[in-house]
Amino acid sequence: SDEQPDRALLASVYDIPLYDAEGVAVPFGSLFDPVYALHQRQLFLFIRHFYCGACQAYLQAISRSITHNDYFSMPTPTSIFVIGCGHPELIPHYRKFTSCPFPIYAEPTRRLFKKLGMVANLNLGHERPDYMKDISVPSWLAGQVKTISRSLKDPDGIRKRDVLRGGNPMQIGGEFLFEDGEVLWCHRMRNYRDHTEIPELRKVLELD
Repeated sequence: SDEQPDRALLASVYDIPLYDAEGVAVPFGSLFDPVYALHQRQLFLFIRHFYCGACQAYLQAISRSITHNDYFSMPTPTSIFVIGCGHPELIPHYRKFTSCPFPIYAEPTRRLFKKLGMVANLNLGHERPDYMKDISVPSWLAGQVKTISRSLKDPDGIRKRDVLRGGNPMQIGGEFLFEDGEVLWCHRMRNYRDHTEIPELRKVLELD
């Protein structure tokens, strides 16, 4: 269901802490509360575990599509945030994997995911999204292993203990657009490859 969370639900998740790469916590609500928010709107991209090749491909596609000029010329000024369910120490590695220019946070308890209606399942999905049009399922799964393997060999990469700290592999995410402290639009993933397609996301952001 893509039903928008009501005010009562948003109040219940306001104080759930998100962690940046340094482990510094900020309340989720402080990112969308009009009193504190930098822009009028906020788009939250909830991703799966930090090693998910599908989510990495999605963020790479968004980064290519929403250029620096696009970001600062949206009709309604909008901040974009990425929230994963892994350990915050992995954020720098995830940024390296994806070249993502947007702020990235971690919420390893997954309380926020669950409260906002994002579930955990084992559904790979039957259709290949456009943001993965050149990536088959075998390549996608093999790519995740290669990403981990390469990073383990990199002196500045992940450590062995980090392999299990990427986040729950069954958790799926979604996209939520806030305006003036309320959810204007949202999409909850139904499977591992069900992020909102880029053309639709651009329309939601009034870029097209």
